[in-house]
Amino acid sequence: MEAERTILFADVVDSTGITEALGNVESRTIIAEILEELTAITNAMNGVVIKTIGDEIMSSFEAPIDAISAAVDMQRSVSARPPISGVHSRVRIGLNGGQVLLESGDVFGDVVNVAARVAGMAAAEQVLTTQETIDQANDPAVPYRSLGVHGVRGRDEQLRLCEILWRGETAQMTVVAPKLERGPMPELDIQLGETLLSLKAASNDSMSLGRGAECTLVVPSSSASRAHADILTRGGRFYLDDHSTNGTYIRPEGANEIFVHRDQALLQGSGLIRLGEPIAVKGPLDIEYRTRYGS
Repeated sequence: MEAERTILFADVVDSTGITEALGNVESRTIIAEILEELTAITNAMNGVVIKTIGDEIMSSFEAPIDAISAAVDMQRSVSARPPISGVHSRVRIGLNGGQVLLESGDVFGDVVNVAARVAGMAAAEQVLTTQETIDQANDPAVPYRSLGVHGVRGRDEQLRLCEILWRGETAQMTVVAPKLERGPMPELDIQLGETLLSLKAASNDSMSLGRGAECTLVVPSSSASRAHADILTRGGRFYLDDHSTNGTYIRPEGANEIFVHRDQALLQGSGLIRLGEPIAVKGPLDIEYRTRYGS
């Protein structure tokens, strides 16, 4: 049977790092507790848990606004958990709505596949969805910002991505997504001091960041790993791929700081990157990034 549903995927970020820091028993207990919280929130928001897959939960909602509300409550609940042995619990969430196939308690279809892809594009403590899902919710009280048009692996059709601003950053709310389909491909400027480097989204180039002399951009910081992170181009957009010991902190302009550890984060707009330590005030070792479009 076909029906309208909004599908939500929520994934515990860096479960491998949690296991390494806390051990098998304690880490599994923490992850199980988080999944229980996500399940309780799903049920409270009139949703149904379809399945749990390792450290991920998949839920279905009849009303798009219930799914969005659940995603916000999930982020707020998990972010409020106290750190254990210095380890913070974080989740990333993606959702997408439309026609699905209901069969034997499971859901199938392109809507489900897109929701999973969108969740995979989200960074820690981020909720991503599609413009279509925002339109389906039809609630002007939902704070979000458009991230523009993006290609998705395995799909010819591009998606209009949006970020739900669950912390209340309403100054970032937008209503109309930018018209980028016919525009030029973006470029990303990366600057550290007097050093300015650029990447083109149309290429398959990458850039390495770290303390080591072999890196494309050498960052002389004791908090940085020798090979700390890479900036990748994929599907017309830019990602920071962290594989360091201390993680990477990203502060998009006008938004809250994002912590990335052995994970990827989408870079859009402009902001600051610091390797290995939080960004309190802008310092000499902060990397500035800017997305721009040619004429």
